[in-house]
Amino acid sequence: MAQRLDRDANCLAGGLVVDRARFSTFQLQPELLSNGRGVQRPVRPAAPSRPRTLKSARGCKVEREAKGTDGGAKAPLPGHGAVACSNDHARSFGGESRFRGQAPNPGTIFVTGNSQPQPDWHHRARTLTWDGRPLIDGTRVDADPTMDIVSPVDGQRLYSAVLSTPDIVDRAVLSARSAFETGRWSDMSPRARGLILLRLADLIAREYEDLALRDTLEMGKPIGASLSEVGGFAPALCRHYAEAADKIYGEVAGSDSGSLGFTLREPRGVVAAIAPWNYPLANAVIKAIPALAAGNCVILKPSEMSPATALRLGELALEAGVPPGVFNIVPGDGSITGMQLVSHPDVDMVTFTGSTAAGRTIMSAASRHRIRPVMLECGGKSPQIIFADAPPTDLIAPAILGAVLTNQGQLCVARSRILVHRSRHDELVSALEREVAGYTVGDPLNPATGFGPLAGLKQFERVSAYIAGAIESGARMIAGGKTERHCGVAPTIFADVTEDMAVVREEIFGPVVTVQPFESTDEAITLANATSYGLAATAWTAHYPTMQAVFRKLKTGHVTINATADAYEGPGLALSGEPRGDSGFGCETGLDSLRGYTALKGVVLAGGAT
Repeated sequence: MAQRLDRDANCLAGGLVVDRARFSTFQLQPELLSNGRGVQRPVRPAAPSRPRTLKSARGCKVEREAKGTDGGAKAPLPGHGAVACSNDHARSFGGESRFRGQAPNPGTIFVTGNSQPQPDWHHRARTLTWDGRPLIDGTRVDADPTMDIVSPVDGQRLYSAVLSTPDIVDRAVLSARSAFETGRWSDMSPRARGLILLRLADLIAREYEDLALRDTLEMGKPIGASLSEVGGFAPALCRHYAEAADKIYGEVAGSDSGSLGFTLREPRGVVAAIAPWNYPLANAVIKAIPALAAGNCVILKPSEMSPATALRLGELALEAGVPPGVFNIVPGDGSITGMQLVSHPDVDMVTFTGSTAAGRTIMSAASRHRIRPVMLECGGKSPQIIFADAPPTDLIAPAILGAVLTNQGQLCVARSRILVHRSRHDELVSALEREVAGYTVGDPLNPATGFGPLAGLKQFERVSAYIAGAIESGARMIAGGKTERHCGVAPTIFADVTEDMAVVREEIFGPVVTVQPFESTDEAITLANATSYGLAATAWTAHYPTMQAVFRKLKTGHVTINATADAYEGPGLALSGEPRGDSGFGCETGLDSLRGYTALKGVVLAGGAT
């Protein structure tokens, strides 16, 4: 998300953050969704037993069920009665979200706030209309050629989107340049920009069901997860940066009495943003909204696999009051559309979320005609370290898996390298094996599904090849593998792995977990750092000296240390962290993200008359 729904595995809706490695769901009252003040407190799922009824913080009826109707792990029932969120950011949600939701286990909580029937998602999918044309200067543009958008839900073609050619990209950049130079957005007061972005958040919340359905059809994630990301995380992230727009400060330097020295933070200008497919709308928000809040104009290229909600986001921005030309969207591929955009001489900054290989290509292309800042949020191969004093295995096993299997493992902050003290190794492997038995790849359009297919045949073949390669290399597969469902891969656990195996070294971007034992803290840290990536890490320990060693010595942008299996809200979007190594550089959460879209100017005033 990308720093998919968020960058440190937190999921946020309406201002409430739930650590995705610890929760399966949280609930938001839909009638208050538009102002972000309808947050209900999270309820931690317990071990499945007979159905029972609980009371949430606001008195909403909460029911616990033990099993899905489609063979998938139960997910929150989405619909008009409630928004259910599963956890990561970004990842995230962000996803982070950049963003950024954990696939629920049996025993997931449902919110049934009223008696209105749940939508028939299959029927709504059949009646959708699609528009894959670019949005430039406030208008949809007819153009050729086109590319087919295929759904991983069933392998069928959804619609054709424009593959934006260099001429279309030039037109979008010219429109954004004109909008910036005339000051129709950058000259607005930060407060005025913030109010417009707050309206945009309300419009996203208004249309969350339609947007979520499009994300599910294009990317294959369960509809419950899409609803939580679109109805919860995306508006919350939009509000976060809307409210931060007037909090971009400079500094005053020490000087003599005859002069004044200070700094200004100014928008960089025209920003080219490229978003990935794993959290389509959430990643579009992560890429565009901080840049817009800082006063820039943005040209967004969504993934060629999932452009629909980014294009609709552009239309909602116009409705909210963003002037034409300030936010343009160009669908297309990486080799034509993306390369033309990031190498365009009239672009002032490039921001990208995606693979490390693509990030290297973009860095080179961005400097082809001029030097300009580039922000990269790339791949990861993040560790989870379970020390001997970690909480009981049965309590933390669901959270350990949740930090990997969120979004079917298709997020850059997935903590997929599990490092466990040898004294806990066998016990943890057995617990993880029991946990994954509750996961089944289900129909993404069934509200009961908590774990869906991968995002397309290419992704399915990539993940399947890593699984086959691990077996050939001698790794022991505890559970998982391919399923009969289209593009389906079950959660897969490997033990008896070594550092030279590709399944340990390389980002897979799928539901694949490796488990390795260690003997000492130093060995754990060495194993955790034995990667070219440096995006995120989690450790489980209550020993303070161990905590200190872990967060100081791990070479990563985010570190989460859990001494307890109890719930906590965490800092949410307020916390920044910068990737290391092949994971990129630049921040995508917190005020540091906002500052990244500004240029620092030093000013000295001396003399002058009244």
